[in-house]
Amino acid sequence: MKTFRKQPRDYLDYDIDLSDWLAPGDRVQDVKVEAPDGIELVSTGYSDTQVKLWIRGGKSGQSYKFSPLIYTDSREKEVDFMIVVVDM
Repeated sequence: MKTFRKQPRDYLDYDIDLSDWLAPGDRVQDVKVEAPDGIELVSTGYSDTQVKLWIRGGKSGQSYKFSPLIYTDSREKEVDFMIVVVDM
C-alpha cells in the first residue's frame, strides 16, 4: 500500500494513475470515496486514466487509510493508500 506524508495544515492533491491497469479503450467513469474520521476529503475528480483527490487536515501522529472505489467502462477497482500526518 502506498503511503504519503503530510503536515496537518497541508492542503494537497493525490493522484491515482490507472493508465497501466486499464484495458485498451477502457476509461474511468466515476469514483466513490469517503474520508476517514479526522481528515477532510475536499473534492474528487477524474480523467480517462487518472483520479485526483484533494485532502486537507488530519492530526499529527495519525494515519488515515483511503480506499477509493473506481468505476471504469467495464471494471471496478479499489485502490488503497495511507496518509500519515506528521508535524515536521
